[in-house]
Amino acid sequence: MKEKLIVYWSRRDFRLEDNPALWSALEDSKMQSAPFIPLFIIEEYMVRAETNFQFGYPSRFFLAQALPSFTEHFDQFLIARGKGAETLITLSKLYDISIYVNEDVYIDFYKQIKKIRALSIEVKVFKDFLTINREIKSGQGNYYSVFTPFKNAVWQEFLTSEIKPKSNPKKGLRLSNEEFLRIEKLFPTVPVNTEMLWNTFSKNRLIQVGQHTIDLDDYTKLPNLADWYYTEKEALSHFSAFLNEQFLSHYKGNRNSLEKDTRELKVGKFTLRGRTSRMSLALAWGLVSARMLRKMAQDHYGESFTDINVIKKNDGPITFFSELIWREFYKYLYFHNTDLLTTEFQEKFRGTIRWVEGPTALKRFSAWVKGETGYPVVDAAMKQLALSGWMHNRSRMIVASILTKNFGVDWRWGQEYFRSALIDLDETSNNGGWQWGASVGADQKPIRIFNAELQAKNYDASGNYQKKWNGENPIRTPIVEHKVGREEALKRYGMAKETPRDY
Repeated sequence: MKEKLIVYWSRRDFRLEDNPALWSALEDSKMQSAPFIPLFIIEEYMVRAETNFQFGYPSRFFLAQALPSFTEHFDQFLIARGKGAETLITLSKLYDISIYVNEDVYIDFYKQIKKIRALSIEVKVFKDFLTINREIKSGQGNYYSVFTPFKNAVWQEFLTSEIKPKSNPKKGLRLSNEEFLRIEKLFPTVPVNTEMLWNTFSKNRLIQVGQHTIDLDDYTKLPNLADWYYTEKEALSHFSAFLNEQFLSHYKGNRNSLEKDTRELKVGKFTLRGRTSRMSLALAWGLVSARMLRKMAQDHYGESFTDINVIKKNDGPITFFSELIWREFYKYLYFHNTDLLTTEFQEKFRGTIRWVEGPTALKRFSAWVKGETGYPVVDAAMKQLALSGWMHNRSRMIVASILTKNFGVDWRWGQEYFRSALIDLDETSNNGGWQWGASVGADQKPIRIFNAELQAKNYDASGNYQKKWNGENPIRTPIVEHKVGREEALKRYGMAKETPRDY
């Protein structure tokens, strides 16, 4: 009879606070007197960095920093190299395993779970990546397709959702050293060391857009990623400083400001950059849960924010919670529409938009990636992304509109570049943002055309953001003039007779 083994399958949840799968695995290990082992599986798409499944340079860099730091909490931690389901199935040949894993919204995750369960292996999947009920429907019995009604429907659930206590890795029963070494020999393993882990990853930066394979080394320099946080403790400390400096109180008025994005404030050993929380990285990789950020804000203000009168007085945290729920909304949409990475959410635009193609599309896309479009605020934003692995959210909206509307380039090209370049990549938020920017996603407006000059005037009046990233002499001759691009966009979307306002 095989010995019982409890396996915590870590995926994008490098934290001890509010980690449902880890907490439950440790509790059951103690209660059942069964040994416990935490496991992370490095799959080949991560190592090879192939274009058919984009796992960008910043993602590889982050993983090499964050994973070894997370393993330091545990006496034993296995980093295996292989395929997810197959690795766990191999382990089941030695032990009677119970797998504890936090849920995901991607179809591949559920395929792996189905494959494992088909062999009568126990898998316990814990609600995590989505805080709210993923099956929630409108009063008409339909899944939500517009954000505001969705937000109103889930608001109470999001504000009151349970938070698991901090996990104590010492609670789990450890394997003997001999047994742990026996398991290690089952698969190719990777040393728990940042330098050695980083050395296993390919350093290529290839992307595939349309019929074109592009080497980003020919377009941009490597990003400087050293200034980011890479541990749960650092992420929580960063958000605590954000709260203590009262930045959240003024979040509604400051979050769109590109001008303020250039400001820095030293708080102890942390530097707060701009006036946004910079928690997108922590949320994307699970260093912190959305529930924990919500609770920290509630504790800071001593308010639950369920009372409408309190809501009116505290628009900063309310706006922040709303932004967190946007992330939930895009996960919810993807869970119920699993082809969204390649297909427009709005059915009327599927196959009906005639995107610019051939050399013209490649020329415009290349200029956009390099930050050489001739729209200074767009070029500044693209350089911010290329050089730091991150881009301000207002900038993400601007550059997406310019690429798809003014240049007529397929939104999937922009989505793919962001997948390769963002250190805070969240596939569903990235996809939702690109579909919104291209006016083909979950948006009530028929079309939004951003005027780069107007956007710069409204959100970077001093020009400091543009100066920081472009220098003193930016290119000021657009490769496609706004008026021309706007007219072409209206034709492309079948709206030539309409005159929607610029944004």
